[in-house]
Amino acid sequence: MTGCQSRSVRMLLVDDDPSMLKLIRAIVERSFPDQISVEVAEDPRIARRMIESSPVDIVITDMEMPGVNGLEIVRCAKRRNAYTQALMLTGHSTVDLLLDAMELGATDYLLKPLDKEELIVVLTETINRLTRWRKALSNTYTTRQRAAQETVAQTAT
Repeated sequence: MTGCQSRSVRMLLVDDDPSMLKLIRAIVERSFPDQISVEVAEDPRIARRMIESSPVDIVITDMEMPGVNGLEIVRCAKRRNAYTQALMLTGHSTVDLLLDAMELGATDYLLKPLDKEELIVVLTETINRLTRWRKALSNTYTTRQRAAQETVAQTAT
């Protein structure tokens, strides 16, 4: 694997419930110790600032929080990095909310109460998707770089 695929995945967990943050963080750190670097934000406004200062690879956000809802977190994350994988966490979703989340680019959702095995499966799929994106982007960059070098070499002769 090249360096771009093997680097740690940066994940941000956003939920106004500290016990949910603690639970998800513990599961992720136990299940993906060398793959995922976990950051948490109990306040969605702080989460937005964190995303704006440094993009994340994965964001798991509660849909309903005071002040800023999960859709705004997804919108912010996708605006900062289009390849961010957004997972919605909800205890009482509606079809409209889920459709809005999909339109904003959410890649999956998890229901509360959280099922540990489902979280692990969804995160494994998400990491695999990120790895494919990174590989595709790396290959595209390498191909373009080679083509540019060949063009420069041809014009020099």
